[in-house]
Amino acid sequence: MKKQGGILILLSFLLAFSVSGQDSTFTKFVGISAGASIPKTDLEPTYKKPGVQLSAFMQFDPNRWLNVGLWFSAGEVQSENRGVRFFDQSEFQINDFARANYYSLHVEASFHLLKKSNYSVYLAQGFGFMRFTVFDRDKNNLANQLDSRAQGEDYSNLTVLLPTTLNAYYFLPNDFGIHFRTGWLNPQTDYLDNISEFGNSDNNDNLFILQLSIIKRFRLKNPDHEN
Repeated sequence: MKKQGGILILLSFLLAFSVSGQDSTFTKFVGISAGASIPKTDLEPTYKKPGVQLSAFMQFDPNRWLNVGLWFSAGEVQSENRGVRFFDQSEFQINDFARANYYSLHVEASFHLLKKSNYSVYLAQGFGFMRFTVFDRDKNNLANQLDSRAQGEDYSNLTVLLPTTLNAYYFLPNDFGIHFRTGWLNPQTDYLDNISEFGNSDNNDNLFILQLSIIKRFRLKNPDHEN
């Protein structure tokens, strides 16, 4: 399934880049964004404790329905379960608190469900990478605390990111506007709380996001229509 999903995403990007624009001009817009990032981990099995995510992004809109964007984000989330009892802790010191800091960069294909000159509603599927670090209450890196995980259990702090989001934007006559975004970041790791084998190792951790952005639109000439 992961391979099929990757092929589908790649085909979406190729199509987005290859479809010719319909107008003599096309637009791009840039934005800065702030909002909530809510984790679901082994310590926090439901989405209930919001953290923060900040983003900067650029969206190219040369086509009517399918376009491409580039996002850079940074965030911090916390997971805590003081009553955690995943395993006999006589031999292990399993953490009941985790604070994950992360940075991510991804490209995404956006499919517009509704698109007018000054507003749009669209779905986006992205592909990129996330780097994260997980700390305990004393700000120590949990990746270095080998007795907090099963014997021989190590993990990389770099993971693939497959964000799936619903988006909407609206522009004022001066080409400034607002942008709303919600969805899942879908990191392909189970270690945003440093716990996997001692928790539910069958499912990856995830992040649900709600973001509001200020955006600015720029109008550019479409080279396909130049003489």
